[in-house]
Amino acid sequence: MSHLPRPWGRLWYSDSGDRGPALVFLHGSGCDSADWDATIRCLPPGTRVVCVDFRGHGNSDAPRTAFSLRNLASDVLELLRRRRLRRAVLVGHSLGGMVALDAASRSARVAGLVLLEGWTSLDAAGKGFAAGRFYGTLGPAEIRRVQQKFEAAKARVSLPRWAEFWVTVQRFDALDYLRRAQIPIFEVYGELGRLGDSDRLLRVPRNRHIRWHWIAGAGHYLPHETPATVADICAEAGAASV
Repeated sequence: MSHLPRPWGRLWYSDSGDRGPALVFLHGSGCDSADWDATIRCLPPGTRVVCVDFRGHGNSDAPRTAFSLRNLASDVLELLRRRRLRRAVLVGHSLGGMVALDAASRSARVAGLVLLEGWTSLDAAGKGFAAGRFYGTLGPAEIRRVQQKFEAAKARVSLPRWAEFWVTVQRFDALDYLRRAQIPIFEVYGELGRLGDSDRLLRVPRNRHIRWHWIAGAGHYLPHETPATVADICAEAGAASV
C-alpha cells in the first residue's frame, strides 16, 4: 500500500499480484477501495490487482482546491504511467465507471473496461430503472454504512467544493466515446427495477466491442451484492483484453 504524490496531495493505491493484465478497481462516489474486498477475494489467485482511493476518499488526501471528474481520471492515468502499466483493465463502479470511461478515451494504456453501472451519463442513470432498486439486497446496517461513508467523503472535501465537483459529473457524457471504442467493454447492471426499454434509456450505443451483463436479483451496489459474479466478469474482461 503506497501513496502517489500529486499536485493536490497524496493518492493512495495498492498493487499486488502478477498474473494477467492488471485489474484497476475504481470505486463509486463516497466509497473507497475497501468496497472491493469481497470481489477481490473471489478472483483467481495471483491476479494483478490495483486499487485506488479517489481524492477525498478512503486513505487519499482531501484536495484544498476545486477538482473535476476529469481530474480523477488524470490521477488514474498518472498512476498507470508511474506503475508502468501498459495494458490495464479498468473496473469502475458508478462514478468509478464514469472516471474509467474518461480515462479510456484519453489513453491506449486502457485495454478494457468493466462498467458496473458506470453510467454513460447521469441522465441515463436517472431514467434507466424503476424507483426503489438502488440499494438492492443490502441490509439496513450495510445501507447505513454506505450512506455514512458518502457523507464523510463530502464533508472531507467540503460541501461547496463537492457541489462544484458534482456539476462536472452531471455534465459528463461518454456516448461519443462508446460509439467509437475499440477495446472490450463490459456493461454490467443489476436487474432489479429493469424496465422494458432500459437498454435504450441507459444510452449504451451499438458497438461490437460492447458486451452486456444483467445480474439477476441485484441493484446498484454490485460489488457488495454479487462479488463472485463481478469477479467472474472481471476475469472474463482480463482474458478478452490480452
